[in-house]
Amino acid sequence: MVTAYAERRPTAHVVLDIGGDIGALIVHAGPELLGREVEASPVGHAWLRTHTEILERRANGTSSYAAVFPALPAGSYTIWKNEQDGDEVAVSGGAIAELDWSAATGISLRESRPHPDLPTDSWPEVTPRDLPPRYRDGRQASPKPMGSAPMRYTEDGLVAWNEMWTDFCDLALAGGPPHRDTILEPAPAEEVLAAPGDHARVVAEIERGLVLVTGLPTVRSNYPGWVGLQCIGDAMARWLQRAIQVENVSVRRDGATLYLPAGPGFREDKEIKNVVTVVAKTHHYWNEHLNG
Repeated sequence: MVTAYAERRPTAHVVLDIGGDIGALIVHAGPELLGREVEASPVGHAWLRTHTEILERRANGTSSYAAVFPALPAGSYTIWKNEQDGDEVAVSGGAIAELDWSAATGISLRESRPHPDLPTDSWPEVTPRDLPPRYRDGRQASPKPMGSAPMRYTEDGLVAWNEMWTDFCDLALAGGPPHRDTILEPAPAEEVLAAPGDHARVVAEIERGLVLVTGLPTVRSNYPGWVGLQCIGDAMARWLQRAIQVENVSVRRDGATLYLPAGPGFREDKEIKNVVTVVAKTHHYWNEHLNG
């Protein structure tokens, strides 16, 4: 039988990555909260949450229970006691802030859940014709990379993501090497939490683009650096995950929801465009060719 992580008893010291404008936070709790997930978000940005787990720690023959955030950018944070209410804590660079919940009331935390970074099941069987670059029914695709479509804008200055390609079929069947030479990863959590306003704008633009090119709803991720896209069933999500990975864009899956990368430094004509383009390309192929 596999032992859950919370059921183990870590005895090693926690390594705190503090210094400069980075601090740490320890949330003390009672044993009844063992294995529960504590979420923190910058004040005013409730949707942008990072999380850690309350664990039992033994030292000198006694047990204590605590959740540790080992590296948080300096600032004010809401530590969520439940879905609607939380305590505000100030984190200073190079210092350790503490919050004592050992005798607190009104705390209702969910059990720790797997991060979408972790695979939820094994890969499905995929044939060569199911994935790029061989989109043309087994015919060898051109070795030349797909040309970059020029940016198009609406009259009010927004990117017209759904008008950048004359035909989505041309985009999907382009073949060639991966869309990117290097893999596009999400920004580190510390970078996201340090610039929540910039990250929110990037997330909003990626979400707008994904809706325009797929018609699918987006899902706000509780994990910094990710944007969620709700697929129509697990089979679709599994296939798109594999196809997007081949295009060198990082993607994670939790059931029928895909998570695509984001970050406060993502640029409209570079990283944001990369994410929207590969989703448009792979979604069209699934929707009009494989699924049809």
